[in-house]
Amino acid sequence: MKYRMLVSDIDGTLLNSKGEVTPGTIQAIRDAYDNGIIVTLATGRQLRGVVDIVKQIGISVPVILGNGAVVVDPLAQKTLLHQTLDEETTKAILEVIQAHGLWSSVFVHTFEGVDTYYDLDPGFDEAYVFIHKHIPEVVQQVESLKEVAHLHPIKVLLIDRTEHVLPLYEALQKLPQTFNMVISDHDWPGFTLLECFHHRSTKASGIRHVAEIFNIPAEQVVAVGDNTNDFEMIEFAGLGVAMGNAHAELQERADWITKSNDQDGVAHLIRTKMLS
Repeated sequence: MKYRMLVSDIDGTLLNSKGEVTPGTIQAIRDAYDNGIIVTLATGRQLRGVVDIVKQIGISVPVILGNGAVVVDPLAQKTLLHQTLDEETTKAILEVIQAHGLWSSVFVHTFEGVDTYYDLDPGFDEAYVFIHKHIPEVVQQVESLKEVAHLHPIKVLLIDRTEHVLPLYEALQKLPQTFNMVISDHDWPGFTLLECFHHRSTKASGIRHVAEIFNIPAEQVVAVGDNTNDFEMIEFAGLGVAMGNAHAELQERADWITKSNDQDGVAHLIRTKMLS
């Protein structure tokens, strides 16, 4: 099979444990480009979290953000897909979170200005990875997130102690399923991340949108990731790949397992399965 597109997750996949894209990975991506392979990203991050990476590795095609809620050309600043939580659903989610006494945040898609809002100060570093509270240009604390529920959120996100999040997850499942949810404890021992977003949004739906732009069938797509929000995309792709450091269940679902992110696993995938 000749594969024509590679879609890579970012954290725990493209980036090593130091948060870097290594020279070896960059060179493999450029070699893929030279051989006519389209390389893009599928991530839970919002736009500002990918722009520098896009420039570093030389991506010139649309990327998938917010777990599939957004497809955007970051260099042309053109949004191609924007699926958001409606105001009623957002408020219902926030009410359940508030009833459990937990903090939360709301992310929106924008090319400039504030893209993250949060209510309570969580008070621990694992949360500050996501809300960057000391950057007022892009992050704003509000008394109640219901104030911003009308801003077309791409997701509601929180991370907290696992024993706090699991009961919340069960409670949210009792709401009308007009939204999609992902939880993961893969990267933060003792903590669990929970994200809620548009009910039709997955990384797979985002990949399908990009692949259609280039008239590439699913069987000619390779997708690689490391976490539970990558389930759908590795099952959608013709070749679904898990990182060597990936969540155990993702490895079970994958067609193939590459090396870890600290062993240039994406580069190994490109050279072994796409350029050989």
